[in-house]
Amino acid sequence: MSRSPRVADTSAPVLDLVLVGGGHAHVEVLRQAAMTRTRGVRLTVIARELETPYSGMLPGLLAGHYTQGDAHIDLRPLCQAAGARLFHAEAIGLDLSAQRVLCDRRPPVAFERLSLDIGSRPQTADVPGADRYALPIKPVSAFRRGWDEIEARLHASDRPLHVTVVGGGAGGVELTLALQHRLAKAGLDTRAAFTLVSKTDSILPTHPPRVRNAFAGVLDARGVTIVTGRAVVEVRPDSVMLEDGATLASDATLWVVEAGAPDWLRESGLATDERGFMKVNRYLQSVSHADVFGAGDVIAFPEPLAKAGVFAVREGPVLARNLLGPPDKPLKAYRPQRRFLTLISTGNKHAVGARGALSVRGDWVWRWKNRIDRRWMRMYQALRPGAMAMDKSGPVAAMEAMRCAGCGAKIGADVLRGALESLDIPAREDVLLGVREAEDASAIAVPAGLALVQSVDFFRALIDDPWLFGRIATLHCLSDLFATGAAPHSALMTALLPHAPPHLQRHDLQALLEGVLKELAHAGATLIGGHTGEGMELSLGLTVNGLADPANLLRKGALRAGDALILTKPLGTGVLFAADMRGKARAPWIEAALVSMLRSNGPPAEAARKAGAVACTDITGFGLAGHLLEMLRASGVDAEIAVDAVPALPGARHLLGRGIESTMAPANRASGGSLILPASTGGPAGLLFDPQTSGGLLIGIAADKAPALIDILHREGAPEAAIIGRVLPRAGGAPLLALTT
Repeated sequence: MSRSPRVADTSAPVLDLVLVGGGHAHVEVLRQAAMTRTRGVRLTVIARELETPYSGMLPGLLAGHYTQGDAHIDLRPLCQAAGARLFHAEAIGLDLSAQRVLCDRRPPVAFERLSLDIGSRPQTADVPGADRYALPIKPVSAFRRGWDEIEARLHASDRPLHVTVVGGGAGGVELTLALQHRLAKAGLDTRAAFTLVSKTDSILPTHPPRVRNAFAGVLDARGVTIVTGRAVVEVRPDSVMLEDGATLASDATLWVVEAGAPDWLRESGLATDERGFMKVNRYLQSVSHADVFGAGDVIAFPEPLAKAGVFAVREGPVLARNLLGPPDKPLKAYRPQRRFLTLISTGNKHAVGARGALSVRGDWVWRWKNRIDRRWMRMYQALRPGAMAMDKSGPVAAMEAMRCAGCGAKIGADVLRGALESLDIPAREDVLLGVREAEDASAIAVPAGLALVQSVDFFRALIDDPWLFGRIATLHCLSDLFATGAAPHSALMTALLPHAPPHLQRHDLQALLEGVLKELAHAGATLIGGHTGEGMELSLGLTVNGLADPANLLRKGALRAGDALILTKPLGTGVLFAADMRGKARAPWIEAALVSMLRSNGPPAEAARKAGAVACTDITGFGLAGHLLEMLRASGVDAEIAVDAVPALPGARHLLGRGIESTMAPANRASGGSLILPASTGGPAGLLFDPQTSGGLLIGIAADKAPALIDILHREGAPEAAIIGRVLPRAGGAPLLALTT
């Protein structure tokens, strides 16, 4: 006799913990989560930058001693190792009553416990013109882009540029010397005149006299003009005004002044100090909201702390203990160190160190600092998804008992109703039965003379943000309609949600639906029904409906010899996300892939139809080669592809060269390998077999019309569209695809 399956207790408590920011303390929380995989916690990270800079290595990065990878922590593999979801967005506010984080480019994110480690930025609002004409040191990515523009001006100008660094603390001093060293290596040091302005009576006012004197000598020897005891009161396009009325010429003003908190923090309802920083107790817990914690520059500790990375680093283990520790254990207090080591570089590989009244300097001090910094970074850069990532601890741990199947695996009615209540699903007159009627079937009226075009697709999530995945999956499914020239009308959705307590499933389902509805609405379609169930991981599919004039349908079998072949998106999503699963893809590569996948194929398809194209398909799981061979079979022709002309996403060719590929690539290669000339399908040609998610369109059009279509596509949402080959007459019985370089 078989046993009945046990149903897990889905009401088991799972804490929804959200970390806002990827600062020095939060990366330690993630490391601890990766090492321990705390049960009963679902961890989500909201980060404006996916590669978080380490402040201790920033001067070396700007001076040219470190690469981007040396001085940044890639949050993607770190989050994967920790079992954390990573949402790429910037927090712009808090709704504390509803326990939600408000974000700039995605729907709000719910939380039960929240931690803020978002750093600080130099204040510009208090000085007229600073927000328009000064370049703040933070955010670092924006500063580096701004400095690249300044360097370009130095290359193009015959006269010296006046560079003013405002801020005489360690940040301003190190920045000045680092940039000066950078310019010297490029042979541009004679074209830039540096001035360092400090409102205090001396530079490095919080450091020992021996350190101040040492750097005053270095700055003087490097020809840097030092202005102390006078604050900047106005920034102009070509100058700065000091409080005594004096004016200094300034073609580039760099802003390294006292740190400020984001405006939204003061308006959030959290208790803040007079400067707008979140007031916390000794447990790094908000004094006004017990479910909110914080660390780093954004907090105001009971005893004043300098806005220095050394404190955030030491706060990390305490914060991790208090956020991830068992709820039945008391919180741990953070005790700031009274004395700590400071190591300040002089731009070149030389540094000055101080602890208390003791100070040392030399090249060996820089090497010492370098070893300390690299050792700290390795703790976070070396973590990669692997065995730990396969551990089903966390929210799934509460669901470990056997789950029911069949209709017993449906999402609960309350969860579904709660997710739908807050959504605005557009109504259409030609939808006779839909979501609003809560029927078990949907009905649409098809106008006379039009064809109903349908397609279906379903796949597992390749990212852990339900909202973003909903958008990508919807665009992927709609592409089949776009490739035929049909206008999207409606869709039925099938979704599987991971096993979790009802409130977490409701949040995920709502975010997923918001993503789906956003892209459906953009395409002029609506959601008319669907089905939701439980599974081990997030999955989504859509049955999409479209309407088209049968005479205007685009077809795979309409290629003609002499046609040009146009690809509208770069290839590489398969290999990039295969590498991402292994922690071997850089965050900027994945971000570029997401941007590409979020580009709708609707406008390019419409442009192609208007330009006279009659042959089209979308590139998805079978890769470019597989889908092109389908067109060749249907059309009775051969084709030639210039491999070097095929656009690729950043990092895709690099990863293929390292032997990384999608699990479907071998099958794609095997199914079409005998039809590819030359027979070798490795090297650069390997990209042709890479399966694409929300890939581009492959368009066949008369060769004389192709250049004009490319120009239109570049303006209509396909900036990387390219002519990649041509259609040839059929030379034998089976279709052949010839590869050239």
